[in-house]
Amino acid sequence: MSDSIGVGLIGFGTVGSGVVELLQDAPSSMRRRKHVDFSLQRIAVRDLKKSRRTSIDPALLTANAEEVVADPAVQLVVELTGAAGAFDWVSEALRQGKDVVTANKAMLAERGEELFELALANGADLMFEASVAGGIPIIRSLRNGLVANRVELLYGILNGTTNYILTRMSRGKGDYADILKDAQDEGYAEPDPTMDVSGMDAAQKLAILCRIAFHSTGTGSDVFCEGIECIEKSDIECARELGYVIKLLAIAKQQNGSVEARVHPAMVPVDSLLANIHDEFNAIQVQGSAVGPQVFSGRGAGQMPTASAVVADMVELLERKVAGAGTAIGDMILGEEAVAIASVAVVEMRYFLRALVSDQPGVLERIARILSEEKISIASVLQKERDLHGGSVPLVIVTHEASEAAMQRALAQISTLDAVQGAVKLIRMEDL
Repeated sequence: MSDSIGVGLIGFGTVGSGVVELLQDAPSSMRRRKHVDFSLQRIAVRDLKKSRRTSIDPALLTANAEEVVADPAVQLVVELTGAAGAFDWVSEALRQGKDVVTANKAMLAERGEELFELALANGADLMFEASVAGGIPIIRSLRNGLVANRVELLYGILNGTTNYILTRMSRGKGDYADILKDAQDEGYAEPDPTMDVSGMDAAQKLAILCRIAFHSTGTGSDVFCEGIECIEKSDIECARELGYVIKLLAIAKQQNGSVEARVHPAMVPVDSLLANIHDEFNAIQVQGSAVGPQVFSGRGAGQMPTASAVVADMVELLERKVAGAGTAIGDMILGEEAVAIASVAVVEMRYFLRALVSDQPGVLERIARILSEEKISIASVLQKERDLHGGSVPLVIVTHEASEAAMQRALAQISTLDAVQGAVKLIRMEDL
């Protein structure tokens, strides 16, 4: 005999309609689970008059999200809007003891602690697989599949837009501005791409993963973040010469009782797994103490991958309820086990520096002296042929590991040299 749960959907856009389509056309893997039965009770939409591709009873629609939360027939609220009111709707649902599934990464990254505590206090669950990496089951894998492991490090390509842009640049398809426009035309980038290209989208996702993997209460704002806006074709070419590929990389590692968490363009070896994740695809590489390296990859966004993750959460919630199991939210309340996110200033990395310098004796010596004073040693130097017209020389320096603070001090001094023309480019390096 089937147990049915009343579902209220807040948001009936791309992902919301995908969820309804998956429920309407449930695959055999769902049908075989005899206790899985969802009854769609209410759907909140912005425009009641809008024509919709997905067939749905118009009587279910409302323009008021509060009605969905308040409906006594709704036991499970699925929030898929990312709208300003999302936190209030989710909070109220949890206060009423209703389970919630959401894909809202910004809400969880910045105010997740409040929501997890509210869920626990009211005997409700809050599931959020779709908030990170779309259809890739990385949250379920970290919480369940790798529960016997200490996660030692995590690398991720967590934003499909930036990966698409950098992939196209590495294939010689144009410069950043042109490819960004193409990505917008193809639907891979939003009309306002700021969250993606600045790295903040990936930083919010990394904050969520850090809570699970490293017991960190840091928010997306605590994650060091740089975007790809300044990556140029010449950087791509230099990386290739050195045997590297540039990716917008999310990085998290255990570090002396804290967690280093950062998102920035990084040069990674051309033969590494993440270097070969192309176009709009996402990937996460996890190092577990028992299992060693694990790699998860797939489409990190899009209607059906994201809807798939939402429905997976819904099924798990219903099965737990039918089995009489308690809530699964307890492991998200960190308490005394919580660790802080370390300042990027103390993090040690290798660096790529590129500068245009005057073709005159002693320039490299002066730059090397500045680096040496900050205890930064040089691994290699690449000096190009002189520009016949301007008399300037492109200079590339790769360093050994040094702290971010030391490198920033050195960079400030190098930039003041008369022989250095324009800004000095810095790209961090990760030997995966």
